[in-house]
Amino acid sequence: MLARIFSFVTNGVLAALVLGVAIPGNHRVAIPHAYGLSEIAPRVWTDAPGRAGELLDIANASRARVIDFFGDAAHPTLILCTTRVCAHSFGIGGNGLSIADMAVMVSPGGLTQGTLTHEMTHSRLHRSMGISNLVRQPYPTWFDEGLATHVANHPIWHGQITASDRARVRRVRNFWNWGDAYRALGVGRAYRAAATEVARIERKAGHAGLLELIARAEAGEDFDTILAEMLAR
Repeated sequence: MLARIFSFVTNGVLAALVLGVAIPGNHRVAIPHAYGLSEIAPRVWTDAPGRAGELLDIANASRARVIDFFGDAAHPTLILCTTRVCAHSFGIGGNGLSIADMAVMVSPGGLTQGTLTHEMTHSRLHRSMGISNLVRQPYPTWFDEGLATHVANHPIWHGQITASDRARVRRVRNFWNWGDAYRALGVGRAYRAAATEVARIERKAGHAGLLELIARAEAGEDFDTILAEMLAR
């Protein structure tokens, strides 16, 4: 009986591993070479090694922008897909995504300094986040998305941002509600409204104050309490 149970469990684990390897998704970032990508610089992978110079220029300029803002940067694995086939293989549904500070992945539409800077900003902001932060986020999502948009100046939206737009995005505390905001306002308008709120904090508290807010929230202090304190100074 025990032998049968052991065999069943072992076969189940092997089947899960085989399916995990075969099914497209973000997990493939763990072994990008197994899916046809080439490493064109340490932790920078692409399906188009012939475009290495161009792609590294974009990646380096994006990282430099993040360093200019924060003073440092995370160093996630970069997956730079130049085809939709590659993007599908790695589960990149939109232009780009970040996974904590471990990985930044972009599709062909995200091979821009704007998108890479936006996602690298998320990566730097999330450098201390773990599984527990899926429940207790150190930063509300409006701030998370607003900061990435503010640093990258991307996505761009040239229309007017109203007080009601800003109030709408400030209601987004958790990442699973962000889609509701951009469906209500439109993608560019929602991101720009969030960035406007971050810019307002920076005008009031200064760049050093904005970095202090980030550092203290990262250390475990309550974001709203710190923000209220800074805006009252």
